[in-house]
Amino acid sequence: MRRAVKPLILLVALLLVAAACGQKSGVANTAVATDDGGTAGASGGATDGEAAPAEREAGPDDTAGISDDEIVIGVHAPVTGASPIPQTSFDIGKDIYWKFLADSDPESFGGREVRVVFRDDEFNPNRAVSVCREMVEQENAFLLVGGGGADQITACAKYADGIGVPYISAGVNQEGLADLGTYFALSLSYAEQAPLLVALIEELGLTKVGVVVADTPSFADGHDAFVEAAEAADLEIVTDDTINKAANPTEQLSEAQNLKDAGAEVVFILTSPVVYLGVANNARNQDFEPVFVGPGITAGLNAVTEFGCPGVSNGQFYSPFPGLDVIDELDPDFRQAYEQFGDGAEADDIGLALWALNKTLALMMAGAGEELGRAALMNSLEEGEAYETGVYPPVSISADDHFGGTGAHLLKADCDQKVYETAEQFVEASGE
Repeated sequence: MRRAVKPLILLVALLLVAAACGQKSGVANTAVATDDGGTAGASGGATDGEAAPAEREAGPDDTAGISDDEIVIGVHAPVTGASPIPQTSFDIGKDIYWKFLADSDPESFGGREVRVVFRDDEFNPNRAVSVCREMVEQENAFLLVGGGGADQITACAKYADGIGVPYISAGVNQEGLADLGTYFALSLSYAEQAPLLVALIEELGLTKVGVVVADTPSFADGHDAFVEAAEAADLEIVTDDTINKAANPTEQLSEAQNLKDAGAEVVFILTSPVVYLGVANNARNQDFEPVFVGPGITAGLNAVTEFGCPGVSNGQFYSPFPGLDVIDELDPDFRQAYEQFGDGAEADDIGLALWALNKTLALMMAGAGEELGRAALMNSLEEGEAYETGVYPPVSISADDHFGGTGAHLLKADCDQKVYETAEQFVEASGE
């Protein structure tokens, strides 16, 4: 934990949302009681007086998805579309931690098992809302989890907030999410990682920076935070480009040429993995090999090195979970659980990402107490307890800050092995 920098913190604003009526089972808002007698909807803002934050009270569908035998969690991610996550890895990985927990601690959650339902959002925000609605209304999901894709996470989180359903994801954008009372991020947002990335560039001794960001509103705050931090550190932004979210090969080639012409030594890239691979490999084909850095979840997956090497050989990305090279030291249960519950599948980094997220989520649900419900869970999260799994950096959420990340792991591409290795563990992002 050698580097400590101050993250960019956004306070969570609370929306004023009225309680839902006439909706299908499982989607009525969770009510919030305020100290002065007023009530607030799912987003937690007080509708009478100024007393806030206030504890949520259980609504009619507070325990939807919880039966005597199970707790249902709904997960969405892009396993098809322009930025796919390998489906087999995801299908297996989503259940491993919960099977391990049921076996090792059968009395957890009152003896209930956790059942995960999954939907492919196809890298499409409208599709994400549709499948999230399906998981709540038809599968009766207790809470929702976004597995990847900032646009899809934002779209589904807004839907969940409107009906009072807790929504969990790793950190992505803050704009569009900071005012949602039922959204909680378990790792640093793009904007919060900007100072870490600038400090990394300084450590590398590089000064000429290219910026390439996909043209989606979800990446705007991450872009702005990085440029601000880079300029404050007297780094030279030699080009600052947007690129089509689903850039074609011609656009990828043009961007690589532009970066080369600008003389970029290091490139801050915030795009889909597919676009990153295209730009990086086109750059290499032009004998141009800058360092690529960025906030990472999907960009730091081994699928990127498997298909992108040698073009991505200079890639370094921050991630909420470490590489497979150190997981045996940090959490020996992970590989053992795969051997026991993975049906012969080899443990991979997608499984590790899901293991780390689910392990954190299990601590959060346990912290809500024996009377688990949506209101109890969200009230418990806002108490500020630090959730420590030994895989994710500690997660700490409060009533006025639902972005719970406190640090990240630095992953560095190793194209000899075609994997990411862990260059640094638990790099802290410290704030006042």
